[in-house]
Amino acid sequence: MKTSELMAAQGNCSGLPFKLSVLALCCCAFTSTAVLADAAANTAAEKSIERISVTASPIRDSQEESIMLQREATNVVNVIAADDIGRFPDQTAAAALSRLPAVAVQRDQGQERYIQVRGAPARWTAVSFDGVNVLGAEERVFRFDSVPAAVMSAVDVSKTLTPDMPSEALAGRVDIKTYSPLSKPGFHTDIDLGLGQLELGAGDQQRYSGRLSWSDGEVGVMGALSGFKMEQVTDNNERSYDSSGTPTLFDFRSYQLERETNSAIIKFEFAPQPEHKFALTSLYTEFVDHELRNQFQLDLSKGRGTRGGQSGELTAVPVTAMFQDGQYENSTFVNTLTGQHELADWELAWDLNYTETESLTDLPILRRSQTDPRQFHSLSYDLSNPLIPQVQLYSTIANADGSLSRGEATSVLNQSGFGFDGLINYKGEAETQAFTLKTDAAYNWQSAGADARLQLGAQYDDRKATSPGMSSPFIMLGPLAGAAGIEFTPDAFNTDKQWDSDQNYGFTANYFDNAAARGQIDTAVAALIGAGLIDPASFSAIENWYEVTEEITSLYAMNTWTWDQHQILLGVRAERVDILSQGYLKQSDGATPLDVAQTNTDLFPSLHWNVDLTEDLKFRLSGVTGSSRPYFSQLRSGASVNDTDNAVSGGNPNLKAETAVGVDSSLEWYFADAALAAVNFFQRKVDNVLFDSVTEVGDNRFDTPGFDRSGYDYNTTLNGDNGKLTGLEFSYIQQWDFLPESIRGFGLQFNMAFLDSEFTTPDGRTVALPGTSDRVINSSLFYENHGWSVRLNWQWRDQWLDDISPDSSGDLYWQDSERLDLSVRYQLNDTFSVYADLNNMTDELGVRFQGSENKPVEVEGYGRRFLMGVRANF
Repeated sequence: MKTSELMAAQGNCSGLPFKLSVLALCCCAFTSTAVLADAAANTAAEKSIERISVTASPIRDSQEESIMLQREATNVVNVIAADDIGRFPDQTAAAALSRLPAVAVQRDQGQERYIQVRGAPARWTAVSFDGVNVLGAEERVFRFDSVPAAVMSAVDVSKTLTPDMPSEALAGRVDIKTYSPLSKPGFHTDIDLGLGQLELGAGDQQRYSGRLSWSDGEVGVMGALSGFKMEQVTDNNERSYDSSGTPTLFDFRSYQLERETNSAIIKFEFAPQPEHKFALTSLYTEFVDHELRNQFQLDLSKGRGTRGGQSGELTAVPVTAMFQDGQYENSTFVNTLTGQHELADWELAWDLNYTETESLTDLPILRRSQTDPRQFHSLSYDLSNPLIPQVQLYSTIANADGSLSRGEATSVLNQSGFGFDGLINYKGEAETQAFTLKTDAAYNWQSAGADARLQLGAQYDDRKATSPGMSSPFIMLGPLAGAAGIEFTPDAFNTDKQWDSDQNYGFTANYFDNAAARGQIDTAVAALIGAGLIDPASFSAIENWYEVTEEITSLYAMNTWTWDQHQILLGVRAERVDILSQGYLKQSDGATPLDVAQTNTDLFPSLHWNVDLTEDLKFRLSGVTGSSRPYFSQLRSGASVNDTDNAVSGGNPNLKAETAVGVDSSLEWYFADAALAAVNFFQRKVDNVLFDSVTEVGDNRFDTPGFDRSGYDYNTTLNGDNGKLTGLEFSYIQQWDFLPESIRGFGLQFNMAFLDSEFTTPDGRTVALPGTSDRVINSSLFYENHGWSVRLNWQWRDQWLDDISPDSSGDLYWQDSERLDLSVRYQLNDTFSVYADLNNMTDELGVRFQGSENKPVEVEGYGRRFLMGVRANF
């Protein structure tokens, strides 16, 4: 069967019903196998329980295992591992990674979501499961909060790649190792149940996970389910400015969220002989975000009066309201069949993987505008506190001469009197299908008077990304429904329930019944389509449609020499990438198919030298290369042409992958048991840095008969030059066994990174790499003794560039941020432990600003979170 036919067959099996069928079948097989556990397995389980009562130290056990794995690695790597009885020390992969050196966390409304290794853009980090790279559901980028503790045995971050790893990582490669049932003979269970509350809005949060495993040493089966659900309210205020820095718009929002992450995994392992081992893993994770938005905008620029940078007095300021009942969903479905074999002098391994991702966005937004000036608010504002504007509202009076003046003061926003209702129908969908075949061979031999290990391998990846593209048509819902006699009564959905908010703006607003309004909106839109008043084709944006296929063929060879205290790894990886981008060129007279192909072949050499200076002191020096490929939507060939403005907006199928060469050097001191002090210096020189901007088309790709568009403005993603990322990392881990017995158990895990980055845009401007903070600090003070495991975790990062504008005055930054979390565990007995987690203890705000900190454009608050639960291991 051809690869394309295989992909089509697999695509026909896609979707949640198929995934649930696979997982249900695996669960049945798992249950049947587990029943076969015999008395010997029960004895092994009893021994494992005895081990729990002896240790009861998950923090130290995890650190000891992590440090050992880091010490034995041939490359620069940081590891977080499960403890001796398989308990992972954090609730998700995102929470675990946030404690590693130079790893910055990017949060969404308070939740850890993406990571930025060494402060670099999230796209520079690749993700693999059990050594096989997978695509993330969001434009290659992976959501780390979707991987729960129940499925993991270790997570490691390789900051320098070796040739047996795909090149597609410039900052780091995160390998998530799934739990192995063969690692623990017998029958084992891990159950976690937690309940809690969020301070802002008093919403509930729930967590559950369960893992069952059984093994007789030859056959191993593991199954796990995990879920997390929370009800959250988020405060948000945003604003816009004119060129003088005077505010033109106040935007106040309250989000009511119901978020959940769910995962399921089944893993079968079979080792008929010590020389042969097989494994089949099927993992499904999903993220669902049901989002209600209440939003009011005060258009200061249209008010009459004085408007200054710190205060203003305005009459007749129109209000625009936006209400949304929307949904975000994304999922990743990973299936891998592996084999490991020892044949005479050779070790062989192979992996066959199929991964599917889906991402959905459904955000219909009701936009209500005031049209009668007598319904407008008059107001005064004060920005003495630049984060929380103070607004005093007044009514607006129409005078006999037709002029308008300020009326009585009010503390409640006017939510009626909207004369126009429209609908912005945001919809988006994207999915990827990826097939990977990977083979590796290793041969131990003697070379140059040293023990040597030769490794050879090949890999083939066939990926396809498809999307109808994001569309956002505007529908004049109110006028159309009124003309057609279709029921549409948005005023009926105003409620008297006041917003939950920690941000006092000087006035209050009431919630809109978004869910009820959504039902009426959907009914009205369907009726208008049926009446022929709305063209369904207007709901699509053909210029954003794309299908991008990516075929990667790789070969690598490397050899490792080990003698005395020295170790040298030298190798190279060759990768050929074939990309075909398909899309449509949208013009005033229709759309034209547009296909663009490109092929690139690159070599990625690397050299790693490790030397044990003493029994406890290790020095590493590496020279490495890597790459990062553009997002699939950036590679789309589709575009939209505006011949009136002489402009083109769309994708860029000729984008080049970002590439880097660099050096790492580190000194690691393993000065005590489960202890480490290290310093690491690194530098990467990056070419073809990706960023969004405006340039000139410069060629004839968008030309059509009668139109030469080579000189048009081209709003797209571009490649910049002369990128650089440099950093110095310090890390320290130790439980202080030297303390007196009465206070023994305290310890510290601390790391600090100093970072610097820049690249040059095509117009010659030098800017920082988006996402790079100058400093990143992760620190955990912990105590573990007498059954207690307590960790106080503090994270801090300096401000970082978020979005680059054509003009430096419009660049957007996130302000420096910190996070203080507390985790408390107590081992009740050999089986049960209880825990409490307190997150965002300082009620940190997220602040984004334009150009300088005195021009905040977004201030977001989400409150503290509390969770308590019980965990059982047996």
